[in-house]
Amino acid sequence: MQVGVNVGKIPFPSRFLLALAGAMLPADLCADWKREWHAELWHWRHSAFRSYSALLKRSLGAFADAWFLLRHEATITRRLAEAARSRSLPVAAMAILLIGLSIATNRFQGGRDLLFARDADGLFLLAQPNPFMGSAARVPAEQVSAWIERGSTVEKLGRWSAREPPFCVADPLAVALFSAARAKPRCDSIKLQRDVSGFSGVIGRLKPGARLAAAEKELAQTAVLHRGWLCPQIVPIARLRRAPLVPVGTALLCLALLSLLPLGCRSLQSFAWAASRVALSFALVIAGWLELAAAAPFTEQAGVSGLWAALLYVGPMAAGTLLHVWLRRDARGRCRICYRPLTMPVFVGFSGRCLFDAGGIECLCRAGHGALVTGSVPGQIGTEEWSQWPRTLA
Repeated sequence: MQVGVNVGKIPFPSRFLLALAGAMLPADLCADWKREWHAELWHWRHSAFRSYSALLKRSLGAFADAWFLLRHEATITRRLAEAARSRSLPVAAMAILLIGLSIATNRFQGGRDLLFARDADGLFLLAQPNPFMGSAARVPAEQVSAWIERGSTVEKLGRWSAREPPFCVADPLAVALFSAARAKPRCDSIKLQRDVSGFSGVIGRLKPGARLAAAEKELAQTAVLHRGWLCPQIVPIARLRRAPLVPVGTALLCLALLSLLPLGCRSLQSFAWAASRVALSFALVIAGWLELAAAAPFTEQAGVSGLWAALLYVGPMAAGTLLHVWLRRDARGRCRICYRPLTMPVFVGFSGRCLFDAGGIECLCRAGHGALVTGSVPGQIGTEEWSQWPRTLA
């Protein structure tokens, strides 16, 4: 006679360890194995009133027992095949990769700094509008000096000049500020020079607590001091470095939403599994892309080299497109109720017919939720036909 065991009287840590160890076994062995271990732990604890720590140590033996059963029954290959068809394997793999990337990047430090402008906080560039005859836009030196003397919002100003392209000269402040902003002028190398006269660019940092609007107002006041002076535009470096985020980020979010549309889920459980796969897959791509964007060497015109442009623009779009195609194809072969892979494909109907009883491939859900019929060749069963079975048959 089989005696029932009150699983609720076994502490949760022991039940959790048994669940982890049972995941190593195939489905046909796992249920009986868990039942035996629950009964043994319950009897072993209550026969001598052992402590929780002793019960926890006893529960760790379940892993060795599960591994012995795997080798003794020669079910390792069968368990690997079940894991490959599992609905949780892709989700777990994506989650592990995302956790690994988080550890490698110090919890996505670069991406967080880029999104919230922490690494370029207060840094800006001056760009004079309307350059004459295509010449380099430069700010008059007298106007910069007047801003330093009269203004109260600027903490540091550095100057650089592209005198001998592709080489630049810059003063120590400009070199330090460009290093802090992970940006550089559009030149191959920068030579340090104490006094940069006839400079073509200005980089600066606002004082702590100073607002960009106040700095723009001060700069506009200097433009009226001399006839011919224009009001330069203050461009935050954080805005330059976030230039790829809007177009590429919007495209990736649209691909993620499109990946959810053709899933054909008929239950909340199926949609939850599908949505978790889509969310984790695109989160992995977006997180890696943000870390690359944070390390990219941008120029004063929000430009990058050809290789970096491919990594920032073409790379994430190609990865997102491949993910979208893979998720759509994978969703077609899964149950609409539990999202488990469909099995037992058989040919149904008549081959060669296009209107009545057209031929197709029917796949069944192992949990008994229904059957999916798809066309085997073009012209036969153009759309998918999902047949849901009653719960009495499941």
